[in-house]
Amino acid sequence: MNKEVPMDKVSLLRSAIKSEEDGYTFYSLLSKKAINPEAKSRLEHLRDDEKRHKSVLLGLFKKYVGGGIGNLPAKGIGPLNSVFEKGKLKKLKSEMEYINLAIKTELAAARFYKEGIVAIKDKEFADILYQLSEEENSHYEILIAEREAMAGNYFWFSTDATSPMED
Repeated sequence: MNKEVPMDKVSLLRSAIKSEEDGYTFYSLLSKKAINPEAKSRLEHLRDDEKRHKSVLLGLFKKYVGGGIGNLPAKGIGPLNSVFEKGKLKKLKSEMEYINLAIKTELAAARFYKEGIVAIKDKEFADILYQLSEEENSHYEILIAEREAMAGNYFWFSTDATSPMED
């Protein structure tokens, strides 16, 4: 079990909420930097998903814990812990670095939720964590496709060759 995954619902939810807040801020700031309208739209979609995830987690907290969430941890999970500097996104050298950071972040979130399922033995709670894990995994796949498109490797089959099934 990953040391980042708390063994109790309160700590797990607080860490997850903090991470979704960080994700929202990351994608919000990144979407403002985007000059390509399609990239901007995708980043805004990811940002809005992070906001929705936080809402789901707050609902879980209310249902399973009750009361206010209290203080969130200073750091969430994954690579976004060190990406903000004085409320701004640290300057990375290239768009590819931002995409790679987002990929690592989504993968870490998917793993966190999957490991949370194992840590917290509650079927309904686990089902919601599973859904969140699947959504984070789909974000990961979207970002992998974006990275491939940016690298110019967005072809599944060669159109110059015969049918792939005929060879």
